[in-house]
Amino acid sequence: MGNAVAGGRPRIAEILLEGSPTVFWDMLRQVGVEEATGILPRNYPDWRQWRAYEPWDYAPLANYKRMVEGAGFKLTIIEDNPPMDRLIYGLPGREEQLNNVAKLIENMGKLGIQIWVYNWMPTGWLRTRATLRGRGGAYTSGFYEEDLKDSPPPRLGKVDASTLWRTLKDFLEYIVPIAETANVKLALHPDDPPIPEVPPGVARIMNTVDAFDRLLSLVKSEYNGITLCLGNFSLMTNDLPATVRHFLETGRVFFVHFRAVRGNARAFEEVFIDEAPDQFYLVMKEFVKHSFNGPFRVDHTPTLSGDIAQLSVPGYSALGRLHAIGYLQALYRAAQIEVANNS
Repeated sequence: MGNAVAGGRPRIAEILLEGSPTVFWDMLRQVGVEEATGILPRNYPDWRQWRAYEPWDYAPLANYKRMVEGAGFKLTIIEDNPPMDRLIYGLPGREEQLNNVAKLIENMGKLGIQIWVYNWMPTGWLRTRATLRGRGGAYTSGFYEEDLKDSPPPRLGKVDASTLWRTLKDFLEYIVPIAETANVKLALHPDDPPIPEVPPGVARIMNTVDAFDRLLSLVKSEYNGITLCLGNFSLMTNDLPATVRHFLETGRVFFVHFRAVRGNARAFEEVFIDEAPDQFYLVMKEFVKHSFNGPFRVDHTPTLSGDIAQLSVPGYSALGRLHAIGYLQALYRAAQIEVANNS
């Protein structure tokens, strides 16, 4: 099983949304999390020292890395980006945004931060309901396309799929060589939700298995790859294990999000990871069989009663994520044992 085995545990790089170490960070270390997914550092202890810098500049990134690694984690991933809306739309101002992304990639390379997660959504990820009740009364979030029927037009207007494919290709042709030089892997996250338009008239293109095959062919590089978000991909296909196997065989799955949903792409709710279909265990066996040695993180879990971290971002409180991490670890170990016994 090669590098997939590390003390019986998967590599987990959990996302840290807080601006400084918290009790939750201690808990992550205590349950075996050794790596971190970071965000761009927007809050600085001394604004007089840092106000001249953008979050993607070298100095604040280096300071952020020191803080994260001082708390006991290896900073492996940045899952955040400078403004990219004009870049995605192909509008005036895109050159400055492209240069800022290039600067981020170069500075990540200098600091040894290995993976950048980005998306190509004109309007970002979206949930239309944030206070749904799940198992036992836990709060959870969901998306219902019907809730968007009276949505105002987006700030930058409408955009079609052909424009998004053109701007994505132009982006990759410029950025991939920079990523290759910096030794930073580009891991594109799927549309969330994975439907063709959000809101009506604003296209999305990364919402099918075929779209990700097309992504990998736009620029054929070992640095042009995928964030395999299982919650989103489970809404794109009826055979998630086969889809995971397909992309693992490309060698360009760089990061995995573990998330469970119930419903379909146009109407779904997020649920506890153990409420996912049994195919999640089959998926984990694919990771073990292919000796996948990339990082995982859990994603968008329900909020338990009395949670110590009632964060404003739905799905990112503490106790639900700790439960999901333990479940992920158990799935991984069970898959290791079965694969080893059958080899």
